[in-house]
Amino acid sequence: MKLRTHTSPEPVPQILRIPKNITKDIQERWFHLYKWISPDEVKLSIERDFLRVLKVWGIPLAIFSVILTFLSGLNPLIFFASIFVGVSIMFLYLLFLSIKRSWLLTKSAFVVMTDSSISLWGKIHKLSDISGLKKDIDEVSETFEENLFEASRLQKSKKWLTHDVMEQLFWGYKKIFSMWDNIPWYRQSKNQVQFALITITLYTAYIAIMACVYFIGVLGLLIFGKILIWLNTRYLIYKGHSVIKINELFWDLDISSDTIKQQKNQLKNLLNQAYNNDWKDGLLLEINAGITNINNSAQKATLEFMNLKNEITKSQYSDMFRFKVYHTWIKKQISKPLEDILSLLEKNRDILQKSQEDIQEQLQNTKKIELQSVLKLQIKRIKIQLKELEKYIPLLKASISKLHSHDS
Repeated sequence: MKLRTHTSPEPVPQILRIPKNITKDIQERWFHLYKWISPDEVKLSIERDFLRVLKVWGIPLAIFSVILTFLSGLNPLIFFASIFVGVSIMFLYLLFLSIKRSWLLTKSAFVVMTDSSISLWGKIHKLSDISGLKKDIDEVSETFEENLFEASRLQKSKKWLTHDVMEQLFWGYKKIFSMWDNIPWYRQSKNQVQFALITITLYTAYIAIMACVYFIGVLGLLIFGKILIWLNTRYLIYKGHSVIKINELFWDLDISSDTIKQQKNQLKNLLNQAYNNDWKDGLLLEINAGITNINNSAQKATLEFMNLKNEITKSQYSDMFRFKVYHTWIKKQISKPLEDILSLLEKNRDILQKSQEDIQEQLQNTKKIELQSVLKLQIKRIKIQLKELEKYIPLLKASISKLHSHDS
């Protein structure tokens, strides 16, 4: 007799779907750092948590404080002391949540991605199966109400909670007045009227205190959270948390790339103006300053490129890294603009040399003294500009060569 055996199905791999703009960025430079959670979202999450606590404990604390005040013979110290104790417990709970949120931010602010892998909290998994990261992704998503690659729902959550808390607080007034309405006016004694007025006064004072606690408390927790985030970030950098360093270096390199492109366009316009304006002295100074700035930017970008490559090579992301794609991106961002600038300078050098030869030939063929003076002045200006160009061209070549030397 054959026995029927049951085999448990193999777990289905969980595939991560990536937005098109991120896929494009990965294709261009191999690497993408997705900024998932920001400090502003930590602030919103703290405000939301505060409102959640108020929604749960707001009315019970009000009832407890009012009853305790009546039992103490309307002692105002008892009223404020009971609120203080309740608010202190709230703050301790919210302080714990603030610490947890801040720590979670430093660990999950950035998601490192390549064309085949993803890393969160230093854990690296294949994009074809992110089962091992599901727990971490779910924790961040639930805490900050933001799914990976999707918009945050925190603002909407805070709005609804604010509405609920306000309705709840005004519900307290409705409850007090409804109890009062159930007693016919001819049965309302002086003590009952006094009791109702004192209850309304105490409840109003409670609402005012809680409003102040909310604004002051959120501000205090936010400042504390920012300090904690800064300390956590510095600590992670000190301990070699490479994703933060890599992100900063990528950011610096992007800025340098944009700067070089802008400087290239500015220099091109200046050279065109100079060519059409006989290299006037004012333009000569501007061109020299422009070339100096480009050379400084080129050296800075080269250093940033080398630092970034070294940082990635020694990090846990080195196995995820494809240097061939990265070098293509570097060529597009840094090398190509520098090569365009070099070509522009060499072209203008050739034009200047040709102009100098033409003027010298014209000088040899003229016998007018006043014209010779003008031609000699033109040659002098051209020589000054050629000297400047010849000084910077080798420096640009050296920067480009250094970038290409790391292609292997």
